[in-house]
Amino acid sequence: MTEITSNELPQILQSLFIEVERTKTPLTVIHEGKPLVIIYPATSPDDRPTFGVMKGSGEILGDIIFPEPQPWDVLE
Repeated sequence: MTEITSNELPQILQSLFIEVERTKTPLTVIHEGKPLVIIYPATSPDDRPTFGVMKGSGEILGDIIFPEPQPWDVLE
């Protein structure tokens, strides 16, 4: 993990972002001897289909419109 001070940040910010993206390694920014922020490279989301992701994962257990009447245990 690379470390720099907050005083160095404005001069080299653009080049740091490019370096983090290129190397895919995090960068720690130090302020007054303490870690202030860690810059991680962005990750792109997986290319998966929006529709049909859950296809085949469901199961029909009965009719939800007209279910068979069943007595409740509480009423007995």
